[in-house]
Amino acid sequence: MTALRATAFALSLAFAPFVHAGAPAGGVQHTLQLKSGALPYRAIWTETVLSDKDGKPQATISSTSYVRDGVKDASQRPVLFAFNGGPGASSSPLHTGLLGPKIAGKADANGKRTFTDNADTLLDIVDVVLIDPVGTGFNRELAPGGMKAYLTVDSDAKAAETVIRDWLKQHGRTGSPVFIAGESYGGYRLATLAKDVTDLNVQGLVLISPALDISATAGIGNDLPFVFELPAMASAAFAHGKLDARGRTVEQVYEEARAFAQGEYVVALQQGDLLPAAERTRVAKRMAELIGISADSIAGFKLRVPSQEFLELLVPGMIVGRIDTRVTAPKPPKALVEGRSKAADDPALGMGKSNVIKSPALRDYLKEAAGWQGEQDYASLSLDLNFAWDWRGRSPKMEDNASLQSTPGLVAFMKAKPQARLLLLGAYYDIATPVLAQRYVLTHIGLPQERVQMAAFAAGHAVYDDNTRPSVAAILRQFVTRVTH
Repeated sequence: MTALRATAFALSLAFAPFVHAGAPAGGVQHTLQLKSGALPYRAIWTETVLSDKDGKPQATISSTSYVRDGVKDASQRPVLFAFNGGPGASSSPLHTGLLGPKIAGKADANGKRTFTDNADTLLDIVDVVLIDPVGTGFNRELAPGGMKAYLTVDSDAKAAETVIRDWLKQHGRTGSPVFIAGESYGGYRLATLAKDVTDLNVQGLVLISPALDISATAGIGNDLPFVFELPAMASAAFAHGKLDARGRTVEQVYEEARAFAQGEYVVALQQGDLLPAAERTRVAKRMAELIGISADSIAGFKLRVPSQEFLELLVPGMIVGRIDTRVTAPKPPKALVEGRSKAADDPALGMGKSNVIKSPALRDYLKEAAGWQGEQDYASLSLDLNFAWDWRGRSPKMEDNASLQSTPGLVAFMKAKPQARLLLLGAYYDIATPVLAQRYVLTHIGLPQERVQMAAFAAGHAVYDDNTRPSVAAILRQFVTRVTH
């Protein structure tokens, strides 16, 4: 979802890792039954204590690892580290939706979920480490206010980097090929830390529905958000039967809208209030054909349709999902929580009136699968952390933080690691982080395009739904093996 700004100052940090006493040091052994045969592996839950500059424990960060057993030379086996975004999101979507050995099924009437073998797992070729940032998962605050220091762009990235470095050392894997994946704000986190891990054997970065340049979506008179969102709006209109599809696919609908958005649409927007009335009317009619709402509504917005208004107008009486525009729910008469952004009411997000989503199912799974011991629920997503996030970085002076973008880190990484590759995975039904915005950023910052791969799917923000998971996993498998073989 769209990140929400807050104010705070980052603190100097020190980090002290340890394996939580309640989890077996060697992990819990399992065997995954695949078409190719039995795959033995261990599941390991690890907690890391984060301390302040005086060595006083403040908070924890944790990870769940899946390590294949029976490997002759594990020191050279690839490792994939991954995290989701938010800010305030745990790694649970990637964990039980794509990368873990088990896939979480949909909740039944009693809220219970079943976990089934992941036929698309990559564990045969790469070990997987899922990182839960501070305040998510089972992570704890160890001192009053101890969590606050880690709710910043830089300290959050540093904490994730520390988990990566400690894991490689503790498992004797400092020479292993490393891949790092970040989804949504996790892409921002990944780009932020990328410049600081060039001494490691990082072979590839994976950006999944990433938010990379927040500044591109802000500011009065900024036309870029409207250009980026229009193809996603067309995809949403296609999903709800609001277009004359003429037997076309969503990919074809998206491409037609993209060509218009980056062509005559952007030309019209750039004229601002000087755009002739007749031309505004013509463009509004063309937009209506592409995004499924009335030309009069579009003209009323001066061709710049805010995404929230679009989501409320597309299907009468319903609200369309932001992170997955295929999802709808009855439109509430007002915001579910007074003063909270309507983006938090996204029916595809499922927050309801709470600011925190907890998962007893994942708690019970990790107890059994990884030996975690405790009673607290697993915190999947916390908007409270999102609202408290400090976007400004280490300096309190805004002029020292020219823009809310993480892309310089990607540029520095790719320059320092000439063998490394970058993979972007986006989705057509995602209006929170539109795929056109992602592609625009990655083609405008000076990256070596011969080392950048981009793919998009007929999916929502989590590109790996039940229908697309095999395709997403296949691209990831190809990406890892291409680099390591």
